[in-house]
Amino acid sequence: MEFTVPAQPMMVERLRRQLSGLMYIEEHEVVQPPDAVIAFRGQVHGDTETAFEHMTRRFAALGYTAWLRSRPGGRHEVVATKGVVKPRPSRVWLNVVLFLATLLTVLYIGARYALADARVLTNNSPPVDVLLMPLTHLYWGLPFAGTLMGILLAHELSHYFVARRYGSPVSLPYFIPMPNILGTMGAVIVQRAPMRNRKALFDIGVAGPLGGLIVAIPLLILGLALSSVGPPPPDVKVALQEGNSLLYLALKYLMFGKILPSNGVDVWLHPVAFAAWAGLLVTMINLIPVGQLDGGHVSYALLGRRAWTLGYVLIVAMIAWGGILMMLGNGAGGFWLTWGFLNLLLNARHPPPLDDATKPDWRRVALGLLVLLIFVLTFMPAPLREIQVR
Repeated sequence: MEFTVPAQPMMVERLRRQLSGLMYIEEHEVVQPPDAVIAFRGQVHGDTETAFEHMTRRFAALGYTAWLRSRPGGRHEVVATKGVVKPRPSRVWLNVVLFLATLLTVLYIGARYALADARVLTNNSPPVDVLLMPLTHLYWGLPFAGTLMGILLAHELSHYFVARRYGSPVSLPYFIPMPNILGTMGAVIVQRAPMRNRKALFDIGVAGPLGGLIVAIPLLILGLALSSVGPPPPDVKVALQEGNSLLYLALKYLMFGKILPSNGVDVWLHPVAFAAWAGLLVTMINLIPVGQLDGGHVSYALLGRRAWTLGYVLIVAMIAWGGILMMLGNGAGGFWLTWGFLNLLLNARHPPPLDDATKPDWRRVALGLLVLLIFVLTFMPAPLREIQVR
C-alpha cells in the first residue's frame, strides 16, 4: 500500500520555514485550499520593511507572492498567495500611436481657438469652415498643443521615472485623444503589479502633480503676459468661463494688479494661458484623495485603509456639490456629477500595496501636508462653464 503526504501541510511547513528569523508565528490559516492562499499571524521581528524584503525573495523562490498587513495590538499578518506576477512587455507602438493621435486632436482644438481669437472663425462662419479650417491651419494650434502636451508629459513621466526607480513594473504613458474642449482626456500609466509598499505609493503619487506644476506655473505666467484684459468683444455672445482657484487668482493679481473677473472685465486668455490653466485643472483633479488618483495614492500611503472612508465621503461631496450647482443653473455642476459617479463606479477604493504595514516617515508626512495645501490652492469649485455675454 502506497502513502502520499498531502500537499497542503508540506507547503504550509515550507512557507513557515521561510519566515524563520523574520516573524514569530502564533497561528496559520489556509484561506484557499489546498495551498492557494495561506495566512500566517504573529509579530514581525524588527523593521517591517527590511523583513518584508526578505519574505518577498524567500516566498518567490517557492512560487508565492508575500503580502504584509498590520493587525490590532501591534501584530502582523503575512499572506502567501500562489503565483508570482511576471509583467508582460509593453507594446510601445501603441503608446506612440496614441501620443500622435492625441497630439493631432490637441493641435486641432488649439487651431480652432487661435482662429476664433483672430476672428477668422466667428459665430457666423459656415459649419464646413468651422470643421475643416483648423485642419488646414494646424500649425496655429502649436502654442496650445505644445503647452498642454508638455505639462501632461511632465506629469506622467515624473510618475514613470519614480516608479522605475522603485522597480515597479509600469507602462509608458497612454495618452487619450478626445474631441472635447482640450482635445484629450489626459494620459495614464498602467501599473502592471501591486505597489511595493506605502512609501513607494506615496513617492510615485506625488511625483506627477509636482512635476506637472513645475512646468505649468511658469507657462501660465508666460501665457497671462501674452493675454489681454478688457470687456468681451462686441461680437462674442457666448464665452467659456474658466474656473478660479486661489493660485490662479493670485497669479492674475500678480500679473494685472486686480481680481479678475470684476466689473464686466476679465482676462481673455492666450492659448498658452488657457492650456496652462488646464494644467492646473488636471493637477486639481488628480489630487482629489479618491481611489487610484494621485491624491488617492497619497491618502492611502498616509492613512492606510482609513483612506477608503475618506474617498467615499468625497465622492458623496462631489455628487452633492454637482447637484447644488445644477440647481443653481451653473453648468459646471455637470463636471462634478460626472466625476463623482465615475469614481463611485470605477475608482472608489485604493488597492493595498504588498507591504501595507510599513508606514511613511515624517518627511513624507510633511510633504503630504504640502500636497494638501497645493490641492487647496488649485481647487476650482466651478471648473468650466458657458456664460451668456450681455
